[in-house]
Amino acid sequence: MKKSSSYLFHCLALLLMLSFLRCANVVSPTGGNKDTVPPIVLYSTPQNQATNFSDKEIHITFDEYVTLNNPNKNILISPPLENNPEYKLSGKSLIIKFKESLKPDATYSINFGEAIKDLHEGNVFKDYSFVLSTGENIDTLTLQGKVLQAFDHKPSADFFVMLYTNDNDSVKIDSLPYLSKPYYITKTDKDGNFKFSGLKNDEYLLFALKDGNSNLKFDLPNEDIAFIDSLVSPIDNLQFTINNEQLTIDNDSIVSYTLYSFLEEDSIQRLLKKEVPEEGVLRFVFRYPAKDVKIEILETLPDTFAVFPTHSMNYDTITWYFSPNKDSLSLTINYDTLINDTTVMSLKVRKTNNRRNKKEETVKSLNVATNVSGGKLSPEQSLILSFKEPVTDVMLRDTSWYITGKDTIINDLHFEKVDTFGLRYKLDKTFKPENSYKIIIPDSVFYSFKGLTNDTTEISFKVPATSEYGNLFVTVEMPQNVPQIIVELLDERDKLVRRQIIKKTSKVDFKYLAPKKYKLKALVDRDGNGRWSPGDFSKKQLPEEVYFHKDDFDIKANWDIDLEEVWKF
Repeated sequence: MKKSSSYLFHCLALLLMLSFLRCANVVSPTGGNKDTVPPIVLYSTPQNQATNFSDKEIHITFDEYVTLNNPNKNILISPPLENNPEYKLSGKSLIIKFKESLKPDATYSINFGEAIKDLHEGNVFKDYSFVLSTGENIDTLTLQGKVLQAFDHKPSADFFVMLYTNDNDSVKIDSLPYLSKPYYITKTDKDGNFKFSGLKNDEYLLFALKDGNSNLKFDLPNEDIAFIDSLVSPIDNLQFTINNEQLTIDNDSIVSYTLYSFLEEDSIQRLLKKEVPEEGVLRFVFRYPAKDVKIEILETLPDTFAVFPTHSMNYDTITWYFSPNKDSLSLTINYDTLINDTTVMSLKVRKTNNRRNKKEETVKSLNVATNVSGGKLSPEQSLILSFKEPVTDVMLRDTSWYITGKDTIINDLHFEKVDTFGLRYKLDKTFKPENSYKIIIPDSVFYSFKGLTNDTTEISFKVPATSEYGNLFVTVEMPQNVPQIIVELLDERDKLVRRQIIKKTSKVDFKYLAPKKYKLKALVDRDGNGRWSPGDFSKKQLPEEVYFHKDDFDIKANWDIDLEEVWKF
């Protein structure tokens, strides 16, 4: 029987298709979406939350191949071990081999932090925790909180947070951070948060440390610390008692401790620096105010050599201005029994190739600086002249000019000394808003200790209208048994704008503020030294409290913010 033409056509088409398939390139299928899922634990030996553990190894098997990222740094075992375990990967399993016997009847928590990642995409299995007990039961109590920097409340990241138990008859619990490793340990995250789990029902010393030498002991002077000044207790879910004023309860009704970190001050008075920073200036810098320091010259001085001693406001820096006509000076520095320094100091400035230094060497006149900023003085602000060395004589002449608007007054400038040493002088004038001013001071009016005098100086500025500024008013309540509060106004970058010290409940005003955003900060100055003081662990002395107002303030032109609510601490 004859085949139809249709049948022959289909056979030919099939032969052509088979030929094409034999010649075509094989193309791999597309990969699909990128894997973003971290590894998953399939099983472990022993199981997580196991009891009566007595082996030397833990095997944890994942659903994919993994890598370890610096395990000795990122994996925390609590209670800490004397020797780091051995971490080994075999296939899809992680093997942890202990090099020492574990404590009897103890719950161990192994927190892997960011140590475990999948092999191909690097997805982190973050904060995986493995818990086991060498006894009959798993301890289940928890304790959590955060560590913040005491001075600015920024997070204290990567701090070791430690718990010590009071079970040692020979060593006081307060001495344990200096001498031994903690009983429990964890670490703060980037936000300063920490959490302990698997704790026994006991009282603990809570201590945090920025460990400088990785030995889990507070044994270096440059290690930041934080602590609670009373013993703390862990909780079991919501069963807790609030018995410490530093406890807070968050929205989830979980007890949380807040620790404030600081670097302890060296309590010993020291001479930090003695130098000749520029020609004719000798500077002595001390760690603390040194009002009773004695600096004496041990040689007979020529008549042409003179010294003009000055000091900083709190006496921590002593500055001598001297006639630069001597190469060296023999002197002694004494402070109580702490400092006894006899030295011969070179009075020459170190030579550099800096163009600025070369320029300064040619200056033979007294430079005059002012507090005019951007050609403006704010309302109620005085004009202040500043000098690099003490001014010992002011000789005004009838060639001085005081120009306000279109009015010019000759010989009507009067200056008064602002500080004791003549480094700053104030012009005895009141400037009105919405006016422009020009001051012309002739040459040879101000004479410095070393005989320099000023060149002719012109100072031009305007005082803007008060409507270009805003004002902020806040009433601050003084806590009991506190000598003073330091109230600071900060800008958005936490730069100090102004500060006021109050000694009683007061309304603090910050007037004529440039329009922008500000913050309020208060330092509880318990020792009354006019600055923030850190704590001292050996004395159980916490750092002085620092508070930030809950609101930021957007100051606008011609607008007052007067807070009705009293700021309490």
